[in-house]
Amino acid sequence: MSITTNTRILVVDDEPAIVAGIQALLELHQIEAEGAWDCDSAEQRIAGEFFPVILADLRMRSEEDGFRLLDSVRRLSPASRIATMTGFVDAATEQRLRERGSQLILRKPLHEDELIAALREMLQAVEQAEAACASEDDLYAATLDTLHRITRGRYGFSREDAEELVQEAWVLYLEKRRDVRTPRTWLSGTVANLCRQEIDRRDKHRTRTVDLTELEEAPTRSADTILTVRQAMDRLDPRSRTLCTMIGLEQHTYEEVSRTVNLPIGSVGPLYMRAKEQLRKVIVG
Repeated sequence: MSITTNTRILVVDDEPAIVAGIQALLELHQIEAEGAWDCDSAEQRIAGEFFPVILADLRMRSEEDGFRLLDSVRRLSPASRIATMTGFVDAATEQRLRERGSQLILRKPLHEDELIAALREMLQAVEQAEAACASEDDLYAATLDTLHRITRGRYGFSREDAEELVQEAWVLYLEKRRDVRTPRTWLSGTVANLCRQEIDRRDKHRTRTVDLTELEEAPTRSADTILTVRQAMDRLDPRSRTLCTMIGLEQHTYEEVSRTVNLPIGSVGPLYMRAKEQLRKVIVG
């Protein structure tokens, strides 16, 4: 099984163009970055994945959003380091930022060399802190909650399946720990990859024929059958119709559907089952 992980930075700004620009700059310096465009989306990303460094604008919809994000990072991911971007900050605001957990304050406009050097230094500090972890028991206890948030919150696995995936990630870590420089980051990335692989595996085992046609117990996928199904689908609500079309007829995976219609991946399967039941009732009258 191939597992690849990266040390990623989360860039947060309410201007998508600024996020994209910083991401492009960081990639030129071989630093991988993800983006978020408001406090809510940033909180969701932080709750589902460990980011060693978070680079966030102070003023999004309001300045208070920047302080709210600092509080969220401290609560959801206390091991992360925060760099705050701002166009202007007085002494009182700077003190408030540091009290709320910002380790670095960067003034706009950002200078490329200064930004890259500062972020590399912060990444190195996180790496050193992780390397100083007292024991594997401490690491296990420190990462368990985050790994379960990824498997259950972000990918929607059951408690039992999530525990199995977390343990698999831990076994892989024990096998490779001599080569792992940032254990917390490595474990978060690894368990996310394991989740995606498990979803792909389940999709491959899922019947690839159009299971909507089974509602009529049709031995073949005839043109008449598909026409009947499509006519019945016109009577469904928009979300149910979309799920039936994408999964049943077009054979998209649950992960593809989750991204396209902006649903948590754990909700796609149950909602699709309900949509099929509605369709069955329409067809059989």
